Amino acid sequence: MSIPVYVINLDRSQERLKAVKDSANEFGITLHRIPAVDGRSLPPSALGDLDEASFRRLHGKTVMPAEIGCYFSHLKVLEKIAGGDEPHAVIVEDDVAFIPDFLPFVEALARISGWDAVKLVNHRTSLFRRFREVIPGYSIGRCGHGPLGSSAAYVVTREGAKKLLAALKPMRLPYDVALERGWSGNYAIFTTDRPLVTFSKEAGSTIAGRAAYAKTKLPAWKRIGTLVFRTSDYLRRMLFAWTPVRLTDATK
Repeated sequence: MSIPVYVINLDRSQERLKAVKDSANEFGITLHRIPAVDGRSLPPSALGDLDEASFRRLHGKTVMPAEIGCYFSHLKVLEKIAGGDEPHAVIVEDDVAFIPDFLPFVEALARISGWDAVKLVNHRTSLFRRFREVIPGYSIGRCGHGPLGSSAAYVVTREGAKKLLAALKPMRLPYDVALERGWSGNYAIFTTDRPLVTFSKEAGSTIAGRAAYAKTKLPAWKRIGTLVFRTSDYLRRMLFAWTPVRLTDATK
């Protein structure tokens, strides 16, 4: 496969790396490892791409070091893609496992123009609006309800990576939430109606569990701005999902 597949992996997570490599090898996929950013070890001087005040206001929580690490890791891969020569690339986290349809889908998607990024897996896909079938059984579209959750696997174009970098700096939201907000960043992002990867049964979250998330939640009176933002963003999401788009064969 000529389209590079980059996997984000912490240096200490060797078992996860082995599992995702074994899955890739099963389907002839060559992975390019990108060392993940460890948010716990970042000094204050390395946090120039974090807007902590906006994160609290928009998300209603204090930011966790692991969330910073996740966000900065994805920016790191996007910078590599934006500065490279390949017209398309795939970014995956190390908790995924591949399926037989992954390669055929990505190769077919590369022959379609009109998109900047396509998510390959989500936690939910409510109110999905189909725009185009890519291969039999798999279509891309947008969802009128969200957030969809997960940034575990997605395809980007080189120009799309540049647009994402311009839109996603500084960090104001968790990466999975920020990624799908094409209406805010002026990039054409879509999602698949069915997942092209699964989540590894052996790999748990390296960010946090529910108890840790709960501790970061701000008091209700400090989340009024969050409610206003989410209401406005939901309306913008619906408009984004129902706005007509043109996806054409790249050769035409």
